[in-house]
Amino acid sequence: MSILDKFLNGFRKGVNVSSKIIIYTFPFYVLVDFLKAVGFLDKISFIFEPITRLMGLPGEAAIVLVSGFLINLYPALGSMAAMDLSAKQITIIGIVLGIAHNLIVEGVVLSKSGVKLYITISFRVILAIITGILVNLIWNLI
Repeated sequence: MSILDKFLNGFRKGVNVSSKIIIYTFPFYVLVDFLKAVGFLDKISFIFEPITRLMGLPGEAAIVLVSGFLINLYPALGSMAAMDLSAKQITIIGIVLGIAHNLIVEGVVLSKSGVKLYITISFRVILAIITGILVNLIWNLI
């Protein structure tokens, strides 16, 4: 295989992966932007604000967390892009979603090994939230 063939093969694979990422990211960006524009995001963020505030996040960051928890990281990235978040907030979201992302699919896979689905999901979400709170507290001390 020549260098040109390798380059073209890599380029095709890159376009394929990029298109999959865009398919997840773009609709969530538009959805969050729309929800923000019509004022709905403010209404639902009120519900989650007590928890997100402990993590140093605005209430509307719940959309980012829920999309990352339930689907995967790409919708969460699209949701984050539509918000004005600081470096600290983006870091906290990244850590939280690094612990608890794609919970449904990964939970089903783990349940095949004998682990209870609700235990796995609960543990990962609770650990992620506690970690988010701790990172916020430590960041504020520095």
